[in-house]
Amino acid sequence: MTGKHRFCAMGCEVIVAGATARERLEIERLFVARERRFSRFIAGSELNRINGAAGRPLLVSREFAEMLELALAAASQTGGLVDPTLGRAVEAAGYDQDFTGLTDDPRPPEPAAPSALGSVRLAGRVVQAGAGIRLDLNGVVKGKTIDDALRLIDGDGFISAGGDIAVSGGAVVSVPGGAVVRLVTGALATSGQDRRRWSRGGEPQHHLIDPCTGRPARSPWQTVTVCGATCLGADIAAKAGFLLAERGPQQLEEWGLAAQFVDMRDDVVATRAWRLQTESHEAPCT
Repeated sequence: MTGKHRFCAMGCEVIVAGATARERLEIERLFVARERRFSRFIAGSELNRINGAAGRPLLVSREFAEMLELALAAASQTGGLVDPTLGRAVEAAGYDQDFTGLTDDPRPPEPAAPSALGSVRLAGRVVQAGAGIRLDLNGVVKGKTIDDALRLIDGDGFISAGGDIAVSGGAVVSVPGGAVVRLVTGALATSGQDRRRWSRGGEPQHHLIDPCTGRPARSPWQTVTVCGATCLGADIAAKAGFLLAERGPQQLEEWGLAAQFVDMRDDVVATRAWRLQTESHEAPCT
């Protein structure tokens, strides 16, 4: 496997291994293009254009329609937990700029903004969202981009971004809770409240929103890590596991997923599939 290439995109460090110089360039271009299209923090992004449409139907790019379709499917699959209509709720909690520039704010959070899933319509490439709704597709964009980037590597390699990784040909990976495992193929994705944290009015906030309340979810877990065939699928399941709170381990067990939950005391709860499928190792790959 060739040396690692690192760059910053989507508010995190992206690490590429196993790619040729040409493939590295294609991967970096993919991440940059997706960020420009789907970022809440770039004024001219297609996402912001749609969020500013005030309820009018708009013709969107094929890529945007496909990503929104994935986000709506994720909402359906998780019973509405992974919800693309919570952009205003994330902003109300104070996440209104790129995380690298986010600081604690003495002002209280803005009024809550619960789910508005029923007010979003997608017909082909025509999107209509109710007035005042702000879409946030972060629940699917990063995972899908990691999967797409891995397919650009003609051979063994991996793509890692913000705690998520997709692998072809095997890699040794550190996971929350102190374990180091060998991922043969597929992906690992982690969601949680251990990193992207800040405060508003003296109250801790994070980016994983409870769609029922429109507020950062009250969950006992620092992190939830899921192993899946794709980074997109693993990331959706990890977010759902976190948002399910105490019911998370049982639900992911019933779904047959390999998952690990780390609580606030650093105690680890793992599903049976995780215990059976993980293989301890000595050194991490990143």
